[in-house]
Amino acid sequence: MRTYELAIVADPRLSEEEFVALVDETKQLVASRGGELVREESWGKRKLAYPIEKLTEGRYTFLHLQMEPATAALLPEVELRLRQNDKVLRFLTVRTDEDMKRAVSRAKPGQPVRTIYGEPTAEVAVEAPVEPIAEPAREAGEEE
Repeated sequence: MRTYELAIVADPRLSEEEFVALVDETKQLVASRGGELVREESWGKRKLAYPIEKLTEGRYTFLHLQMEPATAALLPEVELRLRQNDKVLRFLTVRTDEDMKRAVSRAKPGQPVRTIYGEPTAEVAVEAPVEPIAEPAREAGEEE
C-alpha cells in the first residue's frame, strides 16, 4: 500500500461552502478510482510565501491518501483536474511511504519510528551497532 499527501492551496476569496465543495470533489474523485482517504487537515487561510496572481493569502488543505500501486495511476488524473480548476492556486502530491522507509533505516536501535498518521511502527532492530561518521581531519591553518 502506498501513501500520499496531497496539498491544495485554493483561492482565499472562496466562501466556506465553495471551498468544502472543492475538497469534496477531489475526495470523491480519489475514492471513485479506488483510493482511500486516511486523514484530512484543513489549515484555513494562511499567508503565502510569495504572491500568486496578486494574492497574498491562500486556503490550505492536506489530504492523506492510501492507494494500491495499481490504482496510483489515477493521481495524474486528479492533478489534471486540479490544474484545470481556476479556484486552485497551487497543489503538490508527495509520496510519503518512501520517506517512512528511509526514516526506519536511519532510526536508532530500539527507538520507535512514528508514521505520518501518528501511530508508532515496530521498534527498529539493528544487528550491529552503527558507527558514527568521523569528521575529516582539519589542517593546522584552517579556521572553522
